[in-house]
Amino acid sequence: QQQQQQQQQQQQQQGQQRQRSDSEAGASLGGASGAESMQTGVTADSLKACPALPEVTRSKVLVLVMGVVCILMVPVLKMTTGLPPYLGMLLALGILWFVTDTTAFHRLAHLPREEVDVEADGTPTTPRSSHFAAPEEGSVVEALHKMDLTGLLFFAGVLLAVGALDTAGVLHSYAEMLRRICKGSSVAICSLLGVSSAIVDNVPLVQASINMFGEEMPMDDPLWQLTALAAGTGGSILSVGSIAGVTLMTMEGVGYLWYCRRVSLWAALGVAGGIGTYQLERLAFA
Repeated sequence: QQQQQQQQQQQQQQGQQRQRSDSEAGASLGGASGAESMQTGVTADSLKACPALPEVTRSKVLVLVMGVVCILMVPVLKMTTGLPPYLGMLLALGILWFVTDTTAFHRLAHLPREEVDVEADGTPTTPRSSHFAAPEEGSVVEALHKMDLTGLLFFAGVLLAVGALDTAGVLHSYAEMLRRICKGSSVAICSLLGVSSAIVDNVPLVQASINMFGEEMPMDDPLWQLTALAAGTGGSILSVGSIAGVTLMTMEGVGYLWYCRRVSLWAALGVAGGIGTYQLERLAFA
């Protein structure tokens, strides 16, 4: 019996030693694999979290090439036909939209074709689409749903209005009035433009300035530098003077009167300080 008990104790000790050796080996292997994963920066969780890359197809390459060509077409149209750049971009969007909606492109991209109802005489009926229906995957409509259409329509409308004012001769009359009031002083003209930028958005204001003084002022005239400075900073005097101020009021709930009490004075001082600093630099380095 004593011999049996001794044999059982020896077997238990051997089993414990084996368990210890197995646990030590597992720990060493785990440490080595952890060190390798730390060196490579790749773990099992990170591999699971990484999304699969989208497949590059011929249709996607075609859309990419067409987009680049259409963007490069905008300055060419401006130089050859005088078409404004924003109208060139709208034309490029229309071309891209037209191509991606054709049957040939759907066949190339392997997109599912919608079934069209046919009348008794074989005439296809016009499909009834809902404005609340989800757009087709990969279409231009889906891309437009992800963009800030409010800002795009705002700028497009304002630039069209500026072009209409220029065609009607209103901007030319306004430029003559500014020259008479300011007596040809670039600082006075740009100061008035900066104050005007608090009411009118700075993008159409700069476009109007180019239409008013572009033919008479040289390219390196200080008027253009002051115009950029005054129009860019003067739009912050009032919250309605720029799309950024309107976005601030919409997203953060900032009121118009609160903005006037807390920000307008400091913005006006910033405009005056910027113009004064520019003039001092011109006098110092002239």
